[in-house]
Amino acid sequence: MYNRIILKLTYIFFVVVGLWASERANAQETTRISGVVTDKVTGERLPFVNLSFEGTTRGTTSDMDGVYYIQTEDATASLKASYIGYKPVVKPVRIGATQLIDFQLEETSLELETVTISSKKLRYRNKDNPAVTIIKKVIDHKESNKMTSLDYYEYNKYEKVEFDVNNVSEKFKEKRIMRDFQMVFDYMDTSDINGKTYLPIFLRETSSQVYYRRSPERTVEYRMGTKMTGFEDYFDNQGISYVVDKLYQDIDIYDNNINILSQLFVSPISILAPATYKFFIADTLVVDDEKLFKLSFQPRNPSDLAFIGSMFITTDSAYAVKKVDMRISKQTNLNYVQDMFVVQEFVKNQYDTYSLKTDKISMDFNIVDGNNMGIFGRRTVSYDDLVYNQMRADTIYEGNQYIKDVTRVDAQSEEFWEEARHMELSKSEQGVYSMNEEIKELPAFNRFMNLMTLMTIGYVDINKIAIGPVGTFASWNPIEGTRLRFGGMTTEKFSRYWQIEAYAAYGLSDEEWKYAGRVSHYLSDNRLDHIILFYSKDLVNPGENLQYAMEANLFSSFRRPGSVNDKRIYMDKVGFDYGRRLKYGFSFTVGANMQDMQPGGVLSFQPGVIDTDFKDKAQREAEEIEVTEATAGLRFAPNEKFYQGRTGTVSIPNKYPIFQLKYWHGFNGALGSDYAYDRVQLSVSKRFYVSPFGYTDVDVAYTQLWGNVPYPLLTIPRGNQTYSYSARAFNMMNYLEFVSDRQVNLQLSHYFNGFIMNKIPLVDRLKLRSVVTFKMLFGTLTDENNPDLHSDLPPYPRNADGTQATYALSDKPYMEASFGISNIFSFLRVDLVKRLTYLDREGVPQNWAVRARVQFEF
Repeated sequence: MYNRIILKLTYIFFVVVGLWASERANAQETTRISGVVTDKVTGERLPFVNLSFEGTTRGTTSDMDGVYYIQTEDATASLKASYIGYKPVVKPVRIGATQLIDFQLEETSLELETVTISSKKLRYRNKDNPAVTIIKKVIDHKESNKMTSLDYYEYNKYEKVEFDVNNVSEKFKEKRIMRDFQMVFDYMDTSDINGKTYLPIFLRETSSQVYYRRSPERTVEYRMGTKMTGFEDYFDNQGISYVVDKLYQDIDIYDNNINILSQLFVSPISILAPATYKFFIADTLVVDDEKLFKLSFQPRNPSDLAFIGSMFITTDSAYAVKKVDMRISKQTNLNYVQDMFVVQEFVKNQYDTYSLKTDKISMDFNIVDGNNMGIFGRRTVSYDDLVYNQMRADTIYEGNQYIKDVTRVDAQSEEFWEEARHMELSKSEQGVYSMNEEIKELPAFNRFMNLMTLMTIGYVDINKIAIGPVGTFASWNPIEGTRLRFGGMTTEKFSRYWQIEAYAAYGLSDEEWKYAGRVSHYLSDNRLDHIILFYSKDLVNPGENLQYAMEANLFSSFRRPGSVNDKRIYMDKVGFDYGRRLKYGFSFTVGANMQDMQPGGVLSFQPGVIDTDFKDKAQREAEEIEVTEATAGLRFAPNEKFYQGRTGTVSIPNKYPIFQLKYWHGFNGALGSDYAYDRVQLSVSKRFYVSPFGYTDVDVAYTQLWGNVPYPLLTIPRGNQTYSYSARAFNMMNYLEFVSDRQVNLQLSHYFNGFIMNKIPLVDRLKLRSVVTFKMLFGTLTDENNPDLHSDLPPYPRNADGTQATYALSDKPYMEASFGISNIFSFLRVDLVKRLTYLDREGVPQNWAVRARVQFEF
């Protein structure tokens, strides 16, 4: 879900180019050099060539087309081009001028990567490779070189994240969709880096104070201010800010794994680096009177999540990294990113550790490979006022949140930002803020955003109301027949802190109206702080405990062969829910509700009577079950961030576990309630990163019920009778197939992220990814809730042909497993699912099945 949101936002940025740009500011004595690097004999353009000013580590790397660009105020009189297997070339530079310098490199007779003997090339080996010896020394000295070896440190951090629409062609400007946006093209600019035209569309600035303590280890970032462009009428700006944080996390090459775009890349100085990369000594040079090794590296498998680049390493006993300049391979198994650049420079401090001086990452996003219009994103981080080994009060490090907002960070004055910025904004960047406000006033822009909202989340905006979701307007099931539905909700134009939702539906076969409404009052900008009143009268699947039923849609109408969704409940439910977010990642909810349940389809609630006939309204009312229930929940999710969209709150995954404790109490006799019971559920969810093998998601839940209740109130696991693969449900289990009053639900999913598929010749070009899942349900049913032993309880449901449809779990668990291929055409996942137990039951689905789902991910 989180990845789909990122890609929807990227897609909208990609299309919405009715924006702005402005002129660049030129600094005096700035040297600008651009050019192309080619093979002297063949004329072939050479990618990833290192270009640096002689005697320094300042420079760049040529792109996939051999093109490079350098802009600096610290140029020297000569520029050097060096490349593995080629002779280095040095050319003079005119300092303070804009100039074109092309390089033609000549191959050496002896290649660093291979040695020619009898016309055969020796395979690359780590053994007796001096570059590998050096990198192992770097790995051995990581702990003593990085800043976390100090007891304390702190610094002021300024971060700037920009997104531009690039490759804006003349043909695109003439499209009809852009007719009302012609004014923005007056502000277009051309990148000095790659010559592409672009329009700035997004800018976010962040000013923070960061504190680190070694024992017990704790890092806290206090955000003093955040300033960003945004379209608050359409997106959750705070949620977008969290998404940007996830896209551009802090990169620490000293870590074994580097998290970029929710994918784990192997660091070039990871303990796994010698097995993941090929290393070569490219050069030895002196910079500021310090002798350095220059090592080049590339992944052994170009499709793996690893980098191509170079690093400068001190030749003394520290073996410290002074600079790293790296990018991804074109074959990297990563979606929608055509290129990525990472540059970091380190400076030695008085405690002989190395602090970050320069920290930049750039990404070139594109929905389709090639020179199509896309998004170019850049993150620049500056560090200032570094303080080492200064003890601070323990209160500075309290809590479980890594990032803390000191105040209303989005409301800081311009005077604050003039002082907080470590560098001045260019005219182009300054124009982003003013043009952002101007563009929102264009009627054409708002019409277009309404269209995009319809395409992405299914709603149509009409002033302060959004109509939808349009996908639920028509559906079908065997009880209602054709179901027609119409609904909507208020938007933030109505209120930021109040939301009203409602719908009405009608079944042409059962000829009954269904409807629901919900009023939500948000007590802060975080929707975990809320008071919600709700009422619904609808047809639901047994086991669904919905405040507000919104499941039925056209696609859910299609069921797999042999399955009929004719066992449902007419639910009349009213209640409230109150929630608050606490400190340190804790939150809680309390609530109460009343439920009136009537059997739908072939269900029957008559004690001791088997009846599979469809019932009219009077018959259903005679079998009604009434429940009055109180609920409470406690949630612990350290460092959790959300994207808060119109239709709900989506958690952005991180490495920390999420614990949830839920409690339900049924009152016998209260407001007509028929049953007393207590139910407790404890669940834990955790993502484990196991680079380079991908990551594993683990979900475990234990549920127990005390009390004598009919089967609609027992714990009913979630089945799936559609063709779609469901991540949370049991895909080979029927609806209402099992019931229990004690159960353990275990679900494991391991995502290999191309680790297997990248090793298969030809297949690796398709950038496919593999995933395996295992789901197990172990449960029991006590005698007091067994309808076979109690005639005062309704019997297990039957199918229309009289065969038993529902069972209690016995002494063996229900299990299923699947193997899936994802990233088919960059968005499709297909799973082969196998049911492993309870194969001899009548009416169970086939033992093998193919399921599919749309799944967007980087």
